[in-house]
Amino acid sequence: MDYIAFRATTAPSHANRLLATVIRLVILAAAGAVLLTLVLVGFFVVLPLMVVGGIASYFYLRRRVRQAQQSSRDDVIDAEYTVIDRR
Repeated sequence: MDYIAFRATTAPSHANRLLATVIRLVILAAAGAVLLTLVLVGFFVVLPLMVVGGIASYFYLRRRVRQAQQSSRDDVIDAEYTVIDRR
């Protein structure tokens, strides 16, 4: 325990400081490795999947629009309309 008037604990030895520094460096390296892994997985797995999904969605929607345009041409009555105002 530490008080204002006196100190009851001993100062950490050199070995304890070295061990604490090594532990901090190991934790920092592990955090860096995890972050690097996340970035690489995102770049090489998630990004290509998103690009392929976007391209597939584009072609699918383009095909659906073409089908809708072709079917609407068969069902449309071609006529001219005249608007009559009654006053």
